[in-house]
Amino acid sequence: MLKIDKVQTRIGILIVIISLISFIVSGAYDYRATRNNMLEELNQKADGLVERLSESLITPLWNVDQAAINRILLSEMNDKRIKAILVTEDNGNNVFAGKVRNKSWNIINFKSWPIGKFVKRKAEISIMNQPIGAVEIFLSPKFIDNELYQSLLNSLLRTIMLVVMINLVLFITMRRILITPITQLSQTARQISLDKNYSARVKIECKGETKSLVDNFNNMLQQIEEQDLKLKQYSGQLQEKIHQSNKNLENSYRELKIINQELEIAKNDAEAASKSKSEFMANVSHEIRTPMNAIIGMADLTMETDLSAKQREFIKIIINSGKVLLRLINDILGFSKIEAGKLTLESVNFNLHQLIYDISDLFVEQMVTSQTELVIDIRPDVPQCIIGDPLRLRQVLVNITANAFKFTSKGEIIITVSVDHIDTDKAEIVFAVKDTGIGIPEDVQPHLFEAFKQADGSTTRKYGGTGLGLSISKRIVDLMGGNIWCHSKLNDGSTFFFTISPKIAIESLQVDIEVPQELKNKHILVIDDNFAVRSVLVRYLKQMGLQPTSVPSAEEGIKLIDLNKDNQFKMVIIDLKLPGMNGDEASLEIRKSYSKEELPILMITSTELNAALAKAQSAQINRMISKPLKQATIFNSIMETFGYDIPKEFSQEPAKPMDNEFKDFKMLLVEDNPINQQVAEQILQPTGINIISAPNGAEAVRMVQENSFDIVLMDIQMPEMDGYEATDIIRKKLRMKDLPIIAMTAHAMHGDKERCLASGMDDYIPKPIDKELMISIIRTHLKPDSLQEYHATVHEKIQQPEAPKGAEIIPDPELESKQCHEINLDDVLERIGGDMAILVSILRNFKEYNNTFSAEVRNLLQADQLMEAGDKAHTLKGSAANISAGELAAAALELEKACKKDLKEDAVIALEKTARKLELLYAEISMLEKDFD
Repeated sequence: MLKIDKVQTRIGILIVIISLISFIVSGAYDYRATRNNMLEELNQKADGLVERLSESLITPLWNVDQAAINRILLSEMNDKRIKAILVTEDNGNNVFAGKVRNKSWNIINFKSWPIGKFVKRKAEISIMNQPIGAVEIFLSPKFIDNELYQSLLNSLLRTIMLVVMINLVLFITMRRILITPITQLSQTARQISLDKNYSARVKIECKGETKSLVDNFNNMLQQIEEQDLKLKQYSGQLQEKIHQSNKNLENSYRELKIINQELEIAKNDAEAASKSKSEFMANVSHEIRTPMNAIIGMADLTMETDLSAKQREFIKIIINSGKVLLRLINDILGFSKIEAGKLTLESVNFNLHQLIYDISDLFVEQMVTSQTELVIDIRPDVPQCIIGDPLRLRQVLVNITANAFKFTSKGEIIITVSVDHIDTDKAEIVFAVKDTGIGIPEDVQPHLFEAFKQADGSTTRKYGGTGLGLSISKRIVDLMGGNIWCHSKLNDGSTFFFTISPKIAIESLQVDIEVPQELKNKHILVIDDNFAVRSVLVRYLKQMGLQPTSVPSAEEGIKLIDLNKDNQFKMVIIDLKLPGMNGDEASLEIRKSYSKEELPILMITSTELNAALAKAQSAQINRMISKPLKQATIFNSIMETFGYDIPKEFSQEPAKPMDNEFKDFKMLLVEDNPINQQVAEQILQPTGINIISAPNGAEAVRMVQENSFDIVLMDIQMPEMDGYEATDIIRKKLRMKDLPIIAMTAHAMHGDKERCLASGMDDYIPKPIDKELMISIIRTHLKPDSLQEYHATVHEKIQQPEAPKGAEIIPDPELESKQCHEINLDDVLERIGGDMAILVSILRNFKEYNNTFSAEVRNLLQADQLMEAGDKAHTLKGSAANISAGELAAAALELEKACKKDLKEDAVIALEKTARKLELLYAEISMLEKDFD
């Protein structure tokens, strides 16, 4: 049995301790390095996974294919490190699809957000820079700790086994080399002690085993010292590596800061590029619209001259092509607004029925040229007036209807408006535009509402367009809270549907369209070969209280008339163009037996009105009705034919005649482009208005100052002085608040109309000029009854006599309130007893005292003397309040607070605001000094 003594035990313990220390130090370093590498690998895995998912999920998320999304998620979660993958919708909070591991680490569908320490990644899923959702992944680092724990445990077991083996070998070797000599020496010493032979000495210098033991012991000490030195060297190397790691981390931090700075620069560049894009789009719009105004305007004017048939055809082509180009420009501008997130919706009360009929009027010419029927089918329960954005609703309907005409060469297009659900204050309205055109292939339909996608995208395609119309329509319908979709079959037509849910206007009461009692249940014969037209006409007539009978041909209609002589029809409504016998031919046949009074005939037509009227006159037709058919028009025609007055709610105020309508008025036309000037003059010439032209804003200001005008048409972009500046001078310096100024500009970008109105203009006419719109806007601002009164007001303002010095002036409060915006004259005059001369004196002293305020405070802020600057602001605040300059007092208070709180940057901003208010106040004080000194 192996005997172990104290020396051997101590040496063994020392060896074990040294081995454990070496293992702990090296193991700690290996643990940290390995863990960092595994975490880096996990982060790289996360980055790659989220990038891959953000690409692969675009199509299924766009198509709302949850099954496909789940398959993709399950395939990715084969990696045990993935805790969860979630696909969220636009707002980032609602989970559309997701897979999560439960406590047993089994994959389940999403129930709740993962909780714990995870490596997370989130990426946006977008199409055309438009976000449609996001994907978020969660990777668990617990497998790293488990793997490291297992690795360290295995390493510890291997080290312990190695130490045990080394100790065994050392025990055996030491027993032979060291312990045996020591044992013999101990026996000798014990023997000497037992023998009491104190003369025996063990000399240190003696040779033999003792010297070997001492030498070996000394050698052992030397070896221990060397081992300790090596350990210290290893520890130093470890410290150096740690220092190098910290240095690398510091370098990475600096690189990250540089990257952030580069990202900030890139962000600024992107914002600048976006601004440049907006400016470019505005300039392009303006530059295109200006010559377009001349082209369309001159072509319209030419159509009113004597032309040959060929010339008239050519001019029509020019006008139609110009309108097509204008529509393309509007599409591009509309898409630009949507992409920039600047498209907003109005909320106004408008007549939905009238809007639909107005839209149908836009396609009359296309209906005539393409020989395609346009049918308007507004169901009885659709409310008359709703609250929403009529311009955007009109844009959607025009886009879809224009597409229907573009892809339909024959047949019919039906615009149906119905109500899916209606409450007391809200309705879900469904619009459907059905055509009998070429249809859309099934593989194209999923991409119809994507930007720049078209059913026919080949280079040799037959149909034009930008491919933006449906995309814009979808964005607008989405903003309205509705849906848009399409049903189509190749070579069998298409139907586009969309819904909106507007509020119903309070005054949207359904008007009963009923004929007088004596006409109730009278038989009416409807003859039209188009089934949709017949159906709509029959329903309209039944609503009126009549008894309609419909047939598809003139021959059948004449037979019915002959068969019903005893129960005679009271009226015939017949289409002009019919298969076989035309409507005018059938009318002549009917007139052989019945006069116009005995059997009135209303003829409906989609052909050119002049040609139709000639045929109607020769065929002894009572009245003509042009397509598309409108319920109110049919009702009015029936009532007038039978000699009844039209109810007030159906009567339309006739448009005032244009000839010499404005002959008593004088207009200033401010336009630098001679062609556009000529277009406007030619359009307005028949109205009899006296037009005087000015080439720029500066000349316009001079002419307004020297002459009396009733209205001003003001261009915006002009040399020397633009329209904004000229309007500002007319309103403020010339004090002409009541002179109507109408912007007439090619600026048609988002906010241009609002900017014109905000600058002091009364209305806005976009270029190219629409003649009817122009006349209508001018008519609203020129009222003959107030002409004499207006001239008197202008004359009084220009010729106002100066008040003698020292005289008490009691100002007209209304006039002064209009002139002064920075000072509340009513309030301050009441405070000082109504003496205007005293007020002017006070204001003059205020101006002189505070003349250097801005410069002084700016110097104090630059010298970081914020308390002194705050005191000056406090003084100004009190003075401004005393003269009722409320906005200046508020700006000074803001400056004072910023200074007192030692917020220098905020103080600088507040100072600029205060300085601007001071300048405006000084201008008003100067005006008052000039008027009352």
